[in-house]
Amino acid sequence: MFDISISIENNKVLGKFIVDSYFFDPSKYDYAFYLYKDGEKVNTTRYKKSMEVAFDLKDFTGILQIKAYIRDVEQGNKRSFYSEKISIAY
Repeated sequence: MFDISISIENNKVLGKFIVDSYFFDPSKYDYAFYLYKDGEKVNTTRYKKSMEVAFDLKDFTGILQIKAYIRDVEQGNKRSFYSEKISIAY
């Protein structure tokens, strides 16, 4: 039902929840994102309403991946999903 996209544009690492259901109501959830470089967490966001994130790309080279969390606002239940890994060299 959920997938996480990862891409690089204008010196930013972009992540986005992709939902495969017409019945999903995004307003009932909060979203948080972690950025991993070579398997180590290097940046995070707090829970927010946006299903998208943009991390600044500094001197990163290596393998990047985003771990995204979705939290039910009413019940507090959480689930996490990983993006594909991408390799970059700057």
